[in-house]
This record gives sequence, C-alpha cells and structure tokens, in this order.
Amino acid sequence: MTRRRATRRRFLIGCSAIAGVGLAGCTGGGDATETDSIPTPTDVGGSDPATTTDGATATDTETATPDQIAVETLVSVGGDRVPENMALGPDGGLYLGITAGEVRRVPAAETGATGLSLDDTDQIATLPGAIGVEAAPDGTVYVAVATQDDQAGVWEVPPDGDAAQFVEIGGFPNDIHYDADRERLLVTESQSGVVYAVTTDGERSTWLDDDRLETESFGANGITRDAEGDIYVAVTRAPEETGRLLRVPVESDGAAGEPSMFFEGGAIFGADGITSRGGDIYVAANSQNRVVRVTADGTTATVATADDGLVFPSDVLFGTGDQQESLFICNFANQSPADGAILRTSVPR
Repeated sequence: MTRRRATRRRFLIGCSAIAGVGLAGCTGGGDATETDSIPTPTDVGGSDPATTTDGATATDTETATPDQIAVETLVSVGGDRVPENMALGPDGGLYLGITAGEVRRVPAAETGATGLSLDDTDQIATLPGAIGVEAAPDGTVYVAVATQDDQAGVWEVPPDGDAAQFVEIGGFPNDIHYDADRERLLVTESQSGVVYAVTTDGERSTWLDDDRLETESFGANGITRDAEGDIYVAVTRAPEETGRLLRVPVESDGAAGEPSMFFEGGAIFGADGITSRGGDIYVAANSQNRVVRVTADGTTATVATADDGLVFPSDVLFGTGDQQESLFICNFANQSPADGAILRTSVPR
C-alpha cells in the first residue's frame, strides 16, 4: 500500500516558457501567487548529510570518477530551442525532445559521433511541446507534453504516422517509462506529485500517490527501472535544498509496492532525469550542473560537472550495443539556449 497524502499543497512554481511550452523543472501556472524561480547552480559539497534507506550518512566525493574520460558533444542544438529528454529506440537510435515541440532522432550509426548539429538529425514529429520522451519496442515514441491546457498529456508518434494525443494529463506530465512487461506507460506528474499508469489503449489510472513525491516546489520528475524490476522516481526540490530518490517495488499484479527512500540529500538537489546501471542510479542534478552516481549504500560520486560543459543537465541515459559504456547527457540550458546539446562521456563498468 502506498501512503496517501492528507492534503494537497499548492504548486508554487513559475518560470518562463519557450514557444508557450513549460520547461523542465518549472511551469507557468497562471494561478500561482508565489514564484519559485529556477535554481542557479549550487555547490552543496560533501558536508550536507544525506539519508538512505537505513538512515546511514551518505558521502559525496565531489570529484569525477577516476576512470571517466572527457565529455564530448554529440549534438549541438543551439538557437532558441533546447533539448529536455532522451530515449533509445529499439534499433539503437537516440531520440531527443525539443521543448518547443520537436522530436528528433540520431541514427544508431551516429551515436558515437562528435560535433553533429540538428541538421544531422532526423525530425520525426512536431507537437505542441516535448518534455519526457520514451520509445516502445515496436518503435512508437511517446512524448510528455506540458502545455497547461487540453493538449497536455502523453502524445504518441507511430513509426509511420503523425503525432496525436494519446491520453490527456493535467498539471505537468514530465517523464515516461515504458513497462514492457505489462505493455504500459508509467508517467510522472510533477505538479501533484503522482505517477500514472497508462495502458496501450489510453486508459489512465493512478499508480503511485505518495507524500514524498509532492513538494511545495517541484516534485516527481525522472523515472527509471533497475535490473531487478524496481522503479525509481526522482524528486527535484525537496525541503532544505535536497533531492530524493524513491524506490518502488512492483507487485506481481503490476501494482506499486511500498516505496522506500533510496536516497535523500543535497548531493542530488535538482534531481531531474535518472537512469540505472548495476544497482547504481545516475542523476542529472540540473541546478548543480552535474551528474551524480548514487550507490545502494548511499555513497555519491560526481561523474561530470560544469567544468566538463554541463549546463543545467536534465537527463542521462546509457547507450546500448557498442555504446553500452557511453553515458548520454542532455544539456537543457534553459537560461543559455546556445549551450543546449546532447553530450556523451564514457563510464566503464
């Protein structure tokens, strides 16, 4: 059983938009009476204690992992359009969502390249906006659209068809995980702090509603699954400038089990997109301009920082095939769109 909240707090965050589309980590809710602006890069340091499932104090090395190599630019986006989220297709192609309303694809053969521009990518869809992006095994691409109107929700882009709204979701639909075991989507909604399950025929139900996913700022955001089948949900801005990672077991019937706190602390304040490998969770800590690895024992290590070219990173994703050790990083760069890019570094196993 998941914990139900007793009350609904107001969503007190607002920020600018590109082409009328709310940006990651913020939304232009017209009814808000207070504004919680996008955080500027912050150095939280290792002195801020963090908690894990067993209450142990976590540490943050504040240094890059010793075996990490240089961060390279795969695709420079530039201009006024910024990328927010990424997904890998069944053929290894890399999809990226542009907040202004585009989904583009880097062919699998080009994911190891450097110095590409948007002209070197394929535009596969035009939508009202694009935040979270996910690809299904059949090649269908699902896109979270957070336009604050009746177009908001999840849109689908068939392999050989036009984009169309798949299911309406109010608030700020953000990230999407495709659950291949049950042929459904798990979708985070950051304003109310919930995770929805959406079936392949477009039926929506609340999958997880937990107090810890909702904050007075920006709640449930990135979502991923580990090799054991557990789901992880990132909370961007928890109290006292901390971020959170909730681990949620999946019951035999597909329901959410009892969530536990995998990690909470200043090391992941600004937690946005997340990905899993080998029991570790990699977190794009957007407001800190860094990517952080979190281990099961609560230890954190910095994988890449602003010194490597990170500018408000919003998503992380490991490659497949001969790119299995490549970690792709999405530079959201909402305050300096010229820095918008998809970066790549190597994180050996």
